[in-house]
Amino acid sequence: MFVITREGISVIIQDLHLRNMAAVSGMAASIRSATENDVFDLAGHDAVNIIQTIKDAFSTPFALPNMIRITFIVGAGKLSRQKYDDKAMLTLTQTLKMLDYVEDRGASCVNECGGCYKTQHDTGKNLFTVVVFPRLAGQQNDDDDDGCGGVTAAASSSEYSIPIPLVEGTAVHTILLATEDYFQRMSPSICPSWSEKKMCSDVLNLAVETVQAMDAKLISGLPLTDHENSFYDAVGGVESIRIKIEFLKKLIIEQVESGALTQSELNRLLQQVDEKISSLNVDIDTAMQNSQEKKASKLTIQKENAESRKRMLKSHKGKVPHALKHEAQIMKLRKQLHPLLKLEKETKGKLLSIKETKELAMKDELLEEISKLEESSRGWFEEDDTFEVRLGACRKKQLMPATSSKATPTGSGGKGRTSGTGSQTMIKTTAWLTPGNALEKKAAVAGKSKSKTNGSVFAAMMIDSDSDSD
Repeated sequence: MFVITREGISVIIQDLHLRNMAAVSGMAASIRSATENDVFDLAGHDAVNIIQTIKDAFSTPFALPNMIRITFIVGAGKLSRQKYDDKAMLTLTQTLKMLDYVEDRGASCVNECGGCYKTQHDTGKNLFTVVVFPRLAGQQNDDDDDGCGGVTAAASSSEYSIPIPLVEGTAVHTILLATEDYFQRMSPSICPSWSEKKMCSDVLNLAVETVQAMDAKLISGLPLTDHENSFYDAVGGVESIRIKIEFLKKLIIEQVESGALTQSELNRLLQQVDEKISSLNVDIDTAMQNSQEKKASKLTIQKENAESRKRMLKSHKGKVPHALKHEAQIMKLRKQLHPLLKLEKETKGKLLSIKETKELAMKDELLEEISKLEESSRGWFEEDDTFEVRLGACRKKQLMPATSSKATPTGSGGKGRTSGTGSQTMIKTTAWLTPGNALEKKAAVAGKSKSKTNGSVFAAMMIDSDSDSD
């Protein structure tokens, strides 16, 4: 049953949020995936990179059962001082303050003081560090209770389906803050398939519900948190979001009517319409039993419309899923990888030459690059199963052998099936032009055809073999 619940959409949105956030900053993704105390070295990171990394990593609470300590190395002694930005520590701490983190010299994992940080100087290793104790989902920080002064977004985030706060560069941030005109221009490229348009529409609908929930909170006299205010101010009212929803709805209808759907999307829509028809049949029977003829008449019209929609869907044929964004590059790398895999197989268990060792060293690099290109080809609002279908189609193309022109020999050198036929035709023509020599030519043709019997059988076998391989 192809039904996505509101809770299911919320989980998908969180996944999209973290997936796109990881794309914004590689270090931020590593920080977010930490489950125990970890250390990150900021050597070589400039101020812009540090700001983006800290925002991406600590804007939302960590989904962890226990407090952890994230340590950043921001400076070192004379020998390694040049590796670090002069203002790395100041940049990091100021960014944390922007996210409502506060400095607490007594913070530790023991007192679970989330939303805090402290600076340290490791005299033994001569390193300068900033230790961060992240907010945890569901954790309540209160100024009067623990003295940290941090205001957590966990409580507010759990009340809504859209991640709070919005992180710049993520899918949700982009569609919510885009102008109406820009959204309309980019929609066909970020949501090429019906299922992606549908998911994007669901996200926008949840954004409307989120803003409405905040409006209700304000009407009831309750103040919004800093993160909620930030979200509310960035997104604005619901009118702009509703215009985007209506635009997507129009695109979805056009795509369904034109039949630009994959087979899985067609199956999904057909199942939905079947379920609707079954539900309407039950409602019509109930209305008739209760002598509600007017209601039964309206339901009958709805049923006829649903049946008409079903006929339209059945008239369509499933389309091939659209190609991966980086398919051309992937195919090129696969072509380079093929001889390396062959070489690895042939030299397995043997002592490799220096040349072979260097060639095989490229294999892992190619595989890693292909993996990155595949993942970056995934759509912003694409579900796992849909992406796997497209990924499988791309990999299948890579495994298919290229069609060879040798399957049907051409007669340039007087050899093969085609040239043989051409020779016979030429002989027949000559016989017609010179009737006096007809008997001699006929005998010559008979002799040649006898000698070609084995060659014709071989050519026929080759044709059958080529057909089987297709």
